Amino acid sequence: MIILRDGLLFLVVLALYSLAGFAFPGGGAWYESLTKPDGTPSPSLFAAIWFVLHLLIAFSVVLLVRRGQMNQELLLLFGINWFFNQLFLFLFFGLQQLFLAAFDMVLVMYSTWVLIRASRPLNKIASSLLIPYLQWSAFVICLAWGFCWINF
Repeated sequence: MIILRDGLLFLVVLALYSLAGFAFPGGGAWYESLTKPDGTPSPSLFAAIWFVLHLLIAFSVVLLVRRGQMNQELLLLFGINWFFNQLFLFLFFGLQQLFLAAFDMVLVMYSTWVLIRASRPLNKIASSLLIPYLQWSAFVICLAWGFCWINF
């Protein structure tokens, strides 16, 4: 029964973090018309990296829940992080607001850093699983500001 619960929780978290990716899968003609900063990955590579990161986030949540370490503070922090994560694609692809999307990615990175710091004393493995997400967020901040700079 525990394996079923953990598996279901994993899939729910993965689905929640992947929602915006399904809503805004590639950007279409508008995205293709933008001048891209150097180092911009292909849309398929972007999607693959985000999927792996969402897997790591889901696994982190499952570890915290399985060990009874998911408290209200962490749940709120994951919720805030999820919100900013989803907002990025909506701002970037949905509203085509490059500056707002770039600023939002700063909030994604900051909320990820707060999550890592808050979960570290409880579960070092769950916390460590979020580090690639933090690193990727920093890279995406550079890209997002690059998009702003060269497409202004």
